[in-house]
Amino acid sequence: MWNRGDIPGSGMMFEAGSDADVRSHLATLPLVKAGMMDIAAVVPLQPYPGFGPKR
Repeated sequence: MWNRGDIPGSGMMFEAGSDADVRSHLATLPLVKAGMMDIAAVVPLQPYPGFGPKR
């Protein structure tokens, strides 16, 4: 994960069926429940096609 240095943060990667599944799991984390961690974004990713077979 790239960090500019002036914005603190971290990243997590999940494998899930939907954004809603990820958000519901994140809501169970103790730091989220305590209001000590904000979820700024959930970004769906796609597989990188460069590693797959040529079409």
